[in-house]
Amino acid sequence: MESIFDSLGLNATIFAQVINFTLLLVFLRIVVYPHIVRIMEERQNYIENSVTAAEEERKQAEELRRQYLADMQKAKEEARDIIQKATKAGEEQAREIIEAAKAESNRIKETALEDINREKEKAVAELREQVATLSILVAGKVVNEKITADIQRGMIDEFIKEAGDLPC
Repeated sequence: MESIFDSLGLNATIFAQVINFTLLLVFLRIVVYPHIVRIMEERQNYIENSVTAAEEERKQAEELRRQYLADMQKAKEEARDIIQKATKAGEEQAREIIEAAKAESNRIKETALEDINREKEKAVAELREQVATLSILVAGKVVNEKITADIQRGMIDEFIKEAGDLPC
């Protein structure tokens, strides 16, 4: 064999290296390659699972974001409704206060008018009585008669009756 190696210009070292290389490849193929393939598959599965989990978490985050925005919109609408109700209640209360003030004002005005009319009637009655008394006194002096209380009362009543028919 040595002659074959010499004729081809090869030496035994190269042949040994080829055999060693081939044995190394076979050893690697049998012993190491299955472990490397398994590790690569595990790594690929881990990456796929991570990507799937990340996608799922992104979807959940997007759903939470949508839900948060919907809740915020609902809260804004509820706040707007509460403000509108409070505004309406305030306007209604203001209207009721104004109506109550108007009613109280009208009541006070009517009471005052009634008091004025009562005092006016009272003053007119007193004035009539005083005028009647004065008239009788003047008439008594003019006539120089002595007027009895009964005659005086009759004359006063007659005068009041006549004065009551007069427009005031």
